[in-house]
Amino acid sequence: MSLNIIPADQALLVQAIIVYLYADPGLGKTSIGFTGDKAISFDFDKGSHRTGELRRGAVVQVNQWSDVANLTVDDLKPYNTIVIDTVGAMLESIKTHLMLNNTNKQKDGSLKLKAQGLANNIFKQYVNSFIASGKDVVFIAHASEDQNGDQVIYRPDLGGKNRNELYRIADIMGYLTTVTTGEGKNARVISFSPCPTHHAKNAGDLGLKITNDKGVEIQTGEVWVPDLKTTPTFLADLIKQAKDHINTLTPDQLKTMKAQEDLQNWEQSCSEIQHTGDLTQLTESLDKSHMYYQSMRQIMLKKAKEMGFTFDTNSNRWINPAEFFGITDQQRDDLQAFISERGLDVKTICEHFGVDALTQIDSSQLNAVKAEIDKLAKEGTQA
Repeated sequence: MSLNIIPADQALLVQAIIVYLYADPGLGKTSIGFTGDKAISFDFDKGSHRTGELRRGAVVQVNQWSDVANLTVDDLKPYNTIVIDTVGAMLESIKTHLMLNNTNKQKDGSLKLKAQGLANNIFKQYVNSFIASGKDVVFIAHASEDQNGDQVIYRPDLGGKNRNELYRIADIMGYLTTVTTGEGKNARVISFSPCPTHHAKNAGDLGLKITNDKGVEIQTGEVWVPDLKTTPTFLADLIKQAKDHINTLTPDQLKTMKAQEDLQNWEQSCSEIQHTGDLTQLTESLDKSHMYYQSMRQIMLKKAKEMGFTFDTNSNRWINPAEFFGITDQQRDDLQAFISERGLDVKTICEHFGVDALTQIDSSQLNAVKAEIDKLAKEGTQA
């Protein structure tokens, strides 16, 4: 039996995609989910009853995590689109389940750090099981409103680490909101193009196209939501359109496009960081195998420097700046010799730690810095 090898310059047929849709309250995101092809909605948010006559798909009302924890592939066979409504409520359902075990709780009743990590792992595994089913998967989330200086930013209301994971795996991500038309009426629109006010991805080339004053066609990424009573296949049609476009791309083209979108979202996420917890979650999600790993890392280090954050190697977390005591001139000279002995150069080390000079290294971190330099030297030797 010969292998069906698809060269890099030929399109790779995509059977299923991942959609990430987030919205302001009361805009009908649940109803939109039901316009998917043979949809089944996992109602973690307990809002499916509000869709009324627009509920055209099957529903699993999730009262507790154990209701769906043992889901099988056979359970999903009759359906083509899996809707998670909402991902934030799904994560909370997992955490509530873990809190039934007192060993997972702290004295104040909150989850222990280890249990929070377990909740994140269960969430990720469950998401992966849906993706592995070969069905189209639609993640629905509420929109959160954050302030970054004078700029209001809308993004999915989900914890940083899991939010970044869904950013990464989604093929298309859109922000559903309302706008006022030229006639003064309110209309719903989904924006799939990222901008300073919201996060988005558009591998499916969705949305209106306009021609600018130079005669160049521009993709706006805006999709207007019609009356769902008369357009019962709205989401199914949208997903098909996205698939049709993705299937015109070669694997290399698709990989490059998604990587560029990842970089754009990463840069935007870094610009919105308010505290060390945000930066720690971003750092944990950084993939060393990513095409733009070094660029993303430098953007992260630049933001950390701007905020005055330092990285604590013992806890693997970014921390707020403490009183700074730089290394002495003698310690700098010793460190230069230490670097040279390991076949490295000062410029490379400064870039790695995000500093302009060795004297910007805190004296309390000197031993940890040396250990990291040793590690880099060994990795270089093995390479």
